[in-house]
Order: sequence, then structure tokens, then C-alpha cells
Amino acid sequence: MALDFIAGCIGGCAGIIAGHPLDTLKVHVQSGRGSALECTKALLKGGTLSTAYRGIGAPLGGIAAINAVVFGAYGNTRRALSDPDALATHAIAGGAAGMLQSFACAPVELVKTRQQLARATEVMPSGAWAAARHILRNGGYRALFRGLGITMARDTPAFAIYFVSYEAMTRGDLSVLKVFVAGGVAGTLSWILLYPVDVVKSRLQGDAIGRYAGAWDCFVKSVHRDGWRCMSRGIGAVTLRAFISNGACFTAVAWTERAWQRILSSDTASSPLVKATISEAVRCDHSEYNYDI
Repeated sequence: MALDFIAGCIGGCAGIIAGHPLDTLKVHVQSGRGSALECTKALLKGGTLSTAYRGIGAPLGGIAAINAVVFGAYGNTRRALSDPDALATHAIAGGAAGMLQSFACAPVELVKTRQQLARATEVMPSGAWAAARHILRNGGYRALFRGLGITMARDTPAFAIYFVSYEAMTRGDLSVLKVFVAGGVAGTLSWILLYPVDVVKSRLQGDAIGRYAGAWDCFVKSVHRDGWRCMSRGIGAVTLRAFISNGACFTAVAWTERAWQRILSSDTASSPLVKATISEAVRCDHSEYNYDI
């Protein structure tokens, strides 16, 4: 439905804006640039949030395409299965949505990660399209889609967990508070369970000098160099970010649906086209952004 798509896009943008500073902090900590406190001080150096919001253009620019894939895959998969309301159906549809949206999410997150990790001495354009063109010129499409496999390995199970846990928590109660809390908890749960995979993805996509041959090589070298603790580094920031981002996302979705229904209520109050529920709206995280999830 068009209403669900529009609400999902607005909710996704709200989630990204609310959670991007913590996402930047997560990427810096995951990449070994210091503790959470040290990275926070570095990001806030100068008294502004400009550094913390570096790279936000890529996820904001890609959210419409990503949400279109998620919405189409999730909705059509649910309707194609025999019992659309079963929790197992939500899990299967969520997994399918996560796998397909990875093709849009991987290059968006790569651009975002490279911009977030760029130092003052590095040549990395600030604009999302300019940065993508810069990566294409220097490495081609293979460089832009670096990390696609590990993104799929993260998002397929993460979206399954996210959709089924959110659906289970909101059945029978779609109040704004319940939606905010359920979205936050579902997002946090899906991130925590797949966090080591996201660490490898961030390190692999942030590698602009070819240090890692692939995801497995990145995992082995990271553990050898930094120990097993590196696989949980930054989890505090991502937990807080996931709750805030998903809470903001679903609150925006609920507000958009109610505002749309008020606009149309005078003429089409009984029309089934305006009776969409929030459970049908696109779930928004990207990586994270996962999408976070």
C-alpha cells in the first residue's frame, strides 16, 4: 500500500536522524579507534555534532530504495504463504526482505562507513553521490559492493528476528508507547544477536587500503590482532542507538498513518485504503542501517 510505503520512508528517515551519531560512534569503536569515551570526545571535538553526522547523506539518500525493497519483499512474501498472520510467516517474510534489501543496503553502508572513518588527510567527498563516484572511479563496482555477502549474512536472520519479535510484542496493542517500546526492543534484540557479524562488516567495508581479502580473512585477522573482545566492541552504543532509532522510526510511522487518515477521513472514512495498520508498515533500521536493523 502507498500509505505504508510513505509512512515507512518517513519513519526510516526519522530513525536515521535520531540514531546516526551513535552509529558513527559504533563504527569508530568497531574499527579500533579507541574506547567509546575516547571516540565520543573525538567526535564532539569543536563543540558541534557535524563530525557525528558525517556520512548521513548516504543512508538518507538510499532509504526510499531500501524501504521499497523491504516493503515489497515482506508484504508479497507474507501474502504468498498459507497463513499470513502466523509468527513463522513474519519470520520467513522478514528474512526474505533482509536478504533482498542487502543489495541496496551494502553500497549505501559502504559509502557511509568510508565517510564516517575518513580522516582529515584522506580524500573522501562529503556528499553521498560524490563519495560513491569516488569509490567507483578508484575500484569499480566490485569496490562499491564490497561486503555484500557479509551484509546478507547479517540482515537475513536479523530481519527475521526483528519482524517476528515486533509482531509478537504488538499484537492486540498498537498504542504509540507500545509501538515505540516494541520497535526499540525488537531492533535491539536483532542487533545484539548479530553484532559480531556487523563488526566484521564494518571493518571490511571501512578497509580502503585492501588489508582484508574478504569477510573470513577480516574476522581471523581482527581476532588475532585485537582478541575476541573486538567482536563485542561498541555494543553499548549500538544497543542505545537501536532502541532510539527504531523507537523514533515506528513513532513516525504511527504519526504519519494517523495524519494521513485524518486528512482523508472527511471523504473516505470507511474506505479500506485508509485502514492500514502499523504492522504492515516497513520496519526501518540500517545499518543499521539493518538496515541497522
